[in-house]
Amino acid sequence: MVRCDDQKERLLEDLTGSYSGEPKVIPIVGMGGIGKTTLAKEVYYHESILRHFDVRAWAIVSEQHNIKEILLSLLQSTIKMDDTVKTKGEAELEDMLQKSLKRKRYLIVLDDIWSCEVWDGVRRCFPTEDNAGNRILLTTRNNEVARDAGTENLSMQMNFMDQDESWNLFKSAAFSNEALPSEFETIGKKITEKFHGLPLTIVVVAGLVKSKRAIEDWESVVKDVTSFITNDPDEQCSHVLGLSYNHLTSNLKTCLQHFGIFPEDGEIPANKLMRTWMAEGFLQLENDLEGEAEKWLQELVDRCLVLVCKKSLDGTKIRSCKVHDLIYDLCIREIQRENIFIMNDIVLGVSGSESLYLSMQKMHPFKRVTVDKIDYCPYGLYRALLTLYIIS
Repeated sequence: MVRCDDQKERLLEDLTGSYSGEPKVIPIVGMGGIGKTTLAKEVYYHESILRHFDVRAWAIVSEQHNIKEILLSLLQSTIKMDDTVKTKGEAELEDMLQKSLKRKRYLIVLDDIWSCEVWDGVRRCFPTEDNAGNRILLTTRNNEVARDAGTENLSMQMNFMDQDESWNLFKSAAFSNEALPSEFETIGKKITEKFHGLPLTIVVVAGLVKSKRAIEDWESVVKDVTSFITNDPDEQCSHVLGLSYNHLTSNLKTCLQHFGIFPEDGEIPANKLMRTWMAEGFLQLENDLEGEAEKWLQELVDRCLVLVCKKSLDGTKIRSCKVHDLIYDLCIREIQRENIFIMNDIVLGVSGSESLYLSMQKMHPFKRVTVDKIDYCPYGLYRALLTLYIIS
């Protein structure tokens, strides 16, 4: 995504400038889809940051946070991990993280913090003595988190793109390196004017029209977009994502829905994702299921609905991917609407033997069930079951 160079330069300066005392905390604040994580990644991998810090670690927090998982994510970058580390409790992991960061200049990124409670839960894990030059970078939608966590005067508020930035982003997403036909420019600019400079909506609509080379198709998108114009960027973003989703074929919709069975904001191995598609039985080329699955994943990427995290060494295959958290929310809404059952929605009880079981309060004929453990599953729950996912 396009992002103002002055914001990036200011952030690089704040991260590498001289400072003494406790670790300097820099929040990046803004609504969902405005580019907070993109900006954080740009500086995290910047050559000046690579030279400046001894240790860099990144953890995705998200709304459904888990302190232990956050600690494990950070430790992956600070120590040599083995299977025994994952069996340790929070207190032990906190101690390990403290020791691994002591007397080192570190940069910690905590991406997508939703509440002050989460910040309070992890802040004690970072050493505060003899560590001049350390930085903690947060991304959050919550101004209260920024005020509570941030070092004074260092909070960075993300601004909406201006019209030129919006157009450049749309053009690069819709046409990549292709020359833009002049007749499309006027319509393309009409489209970008509708989106209040919110990067995610611009990119998603660009993905919607990039395969369309008829002027009538672009005019149709302008008409669709104009029909739900609102002054609320959050509401408009939701409408735009819904529009892009509704333009998918039924099979591509099902493929996208499957992102909702994985943890929010998590990086998903592409082969694991595609195996879930194959298990559903809706892929059509029986002699080349993997090839068809790869083609569909690439189409979701081309439509700017899926983000590529890692590729094969030769750059020809997607190794891992994820979706933006607003698209993840869309997936959850759709799978709930179509009676696909997600672990977070299951009412759990504890039996006398302390084992978890599926509550009888949720007796519905679901097509797919996603859980991390089943000790008992009543017949009424699985009589319409197509697929069972056990996520460990």
